[in-house]
Amino acid sequence: MGPLAVQPLQALAAAQAPTPASAPEAPFADQFKAALSEANETLQSAEESAQKLATGEVDVVETMIALGKADLSLRFVVALRNRALEAYTEIMRLQV
Repeated sequence: MGPLAVQPLQALAAAQAPTPASAPEAPFADQFKAALSEANETLQSAEESAQKLATGEVDVVETMIALGKADLSLRFVVALRNRALEAYTEIMRLQV
């Protein structure tokens, strides 16, 4: 068995210290717009799949998967909007 390496406490503490969070890659507004556009594309894809189901071009399974994805993306955007509104109302309640 080899010898154990002993490190000074300062080096160990520096290695385990949390690093400050870096700035987000894009502002919240840009991320929100991207989520909205992605949800819109998913909804349009589900609508197109439903139309193809009516004409018999796709099967029910593919349509149900597309509709499930659209439902999930819409719920995500609604939850994101609700969180943003809650944060806004909380900020507005702060007294200066």
